[in-house]
Amino acid sequence: MTQSEAQRMLLEMLRGLKEDIAEDREASRKSRAAMRDRVEEVVERLGKLETTVAVSGHIDAQVRNELDALRTSLAENRAAVQPTIDEWRRVKLMGHGVVWTVGIAGAAFGASAWWFWDQVVAAIRALLRIT
Repeated sequence: MTQSEAQRMLLEMLRGLKEDIAEDREASRKSRAAMRDRVEEVVERLGKLETTVAVSGHIDAQVRNELDALRTSLAENRAAVQPTIDEWRRVKLMGHGVVWTVGIAGAAFGASAWWFWDQVVAAIRALLRIT
């Protein structure tokens, strides 16, 4: 092997190494680009998730505030209406008492009227001597 052949062989080996290094660099660049894209996607998804969690927290707080306001309003309304409800219950109880009283009085009047009618019929029969 001559010196020029050795040099050519050495140059070919260097070119092969250079191509291998270039291919490795290109593969590394593509791998880093893919990793960067994945990291950016994860960061974007995390940002959306944080936003969703923050919005959900605000919505929950608003719902809690609305419920507290409704509870307060309901308690105020109940306190304002309670005397009327109590009065209605009293009137209703009085009405039941009046109905019972009228019912008993009606039954007594009906029984008295029946007895009186029997007495009148008996008196008329006695006067007319009908048996």
